[in-house]
Formats: sequence, structure tokens, C-alpha cells
Amino acid sequence: MNRHAVPIAAASLALAAVLAGCTTTPRTDPSPSPATSPATLSPEPTTAPEAEPTCEDVLVQAEYDRLASSGLTARQDAFPLGQAMIDLVDDGALHCIWAADQSDVALWVARLPESDEAWAARQSELLAAGWTEADEPFTGTLTAPPDYDANYQPAMVHVDGVTYFVSTDDVLTSVADLA
Repeated sequence: MNRHAVPIAAASLALAAVLAGCTTTPRTDPSPSPATSPATLSPEPTTAPEAEPTCEDVLVQAEYDRLASSGLTARQDAFPLGQAMIDLVDDGALHCIWAADQSDVALWVARLPESDEAWAARQSELLAAGWTEADEPFTGTLTAPPDYDANYQPAMVHVDGVTYFVSTDDVLTSVADLA
């Protein structure tokens, strides 16, 4: 054997030993699976935002029935009842009026989503102007002073981030969100 043949033979044997560990037959032991399989991303289920009430659904049906039986109909020429309602309307409140033709009988409702902080500021102003606070028909109901309007003594309450104004406190229980 020549001098170069021994190292070549040794290298060949080493290579053969290394390659002997390689095989083309599939492995019989289970292959490790990824720790986490990539999840199919699906969008979070979303609910359509609730539509804000309108003058057609701000009250419970029984109140609409009472209005109809009293001859009161929704009026497009709605005007706010006093300064407190004017302030709500100026801040973007839904405002509705139902009135009888040729009569001073009417019902006013206003609804304004507002923060608790904004309500606290409004409440302070109303209390300073003579409104009184009671817990009927809801905790924290504010009632206008007797001289607010010659025919009506409105009430306001703030519940779950919404301020409500009605021309008489008994109507608060007919507001759909509060019923």
C-alpha cells in the first residue's frame, strides 16, 4: 500500500461509519410536534353597536298607548322645556315632544349620553338653581323648583352614563332604558 492509501482508507472508513447512521427509511419514533401550532386567527366576534333611541322608541309601549289615548302626538316642532332642557339639547340630547293640538298639554323627554363627571357638574348647577334631589322614582332624581314652569315640574336623573329629562317625574318610569 502506498503512503497516501492509508490515510485515504482511514478517511473512507470514517466516512462510511458516519454515513451508516443515515438512512432513507422513515423514523418509527414519533417526531416532535411544534410546541404550539399556529392558530388560525379569526376576528373577535363583534356586536353591532346598539342604535341610540329615537322619539319612536325612547318610551315603553304602554306610555305611547297612553299618549295616543290622551290625543297627544309626536311633534316635529319640538321646543325645549326651560333652561335645563335647552342645555341638554345644546349638548346634543335627543329631545322629543308629544302634544295635543290646540292645547297646552304636552310631554317632553330628553336623553343625553354623558360622563359621570359631566353629570356631576350639571347636577351641581341644577342644585344651585333650586332643584331638589330625592330617591323617587330613582335614586338621585332631581326635581325642578316649582317656579321652573307654570304648568310642569320636570325631573332629571343620570343612570349608567345617560342623563334623562322628563316634563314630570312620573314619566321617568316610562323611559324604556329605565323601565
